[in-house]
Amino acid sequence: MAGAEGAAPTRGKGKGVKRRVRFINDLTPMVDIAFLLVIFFMTTTVFREPQAIEVSLPPKGTVLTAQSNVITIFIDSLGQTTKQLSDEKPATIPIDSIEPYLRAEEQSNVEKQPGGPEFLAQFNAMSPGRSKDSLSRFILRRVSKLVILVDVHPKSLYQQLVNVMDQVQAVGITRFSIIPHEEKKAETPKGG
Repeated sequence: MAGAEGAAPTRGKGKGVKRRVRFINDLTPMVDIAFLLVIFFMTTTVFREPQAIEVSLPPKGTVLTAQSNVITIFIDSLGQTTKQLSDEKPATIPIDSIEPYLRAEEQSNVEKQPGGPEFLAQFNAMSPGRSKDSLSRFILRRVSKLVILVDVHPKSLYQQLVNVMDQVQAVGITRFSIIPHEEKKAETPKGG
């Protein structure tokens, strides 16, 4: 709102005294609009999606899995990762290579399952225009019986575990377990 404020009289050539009129701008409505805009953008903006790993718990009781379907990823106290498929000899693997390794093992596992080779042939024959990341990936994971065990040393960094879990999540494998690392004790000879 504009209002007139008393101004000092000025002398001019005419009869009487002329007054200068000053306008005062009321900024209250502009401040209100600024706060409304701030509230609007704060409530409608998504700053960062929450990142969490979905965990689906198995049914109560013991879940039996064939040893040939189990991949164990070890994280030692120095942060090095090692992979082991069933009874094979453990081999060191960089964290960045875990995702491609798991994808290859998942396809290999599907080939071993009943009806798996036929499904893989249909999956690979899909036209490039269709997305292989939707329903077909879901079915691929249902056919695969692969289970991931992440064996974590108590002195390893938490960030190492997060990096490994990010790689497992990128592949989309839903059957995994984090197990505590057990130190193997050297046996002492008896009797002597």
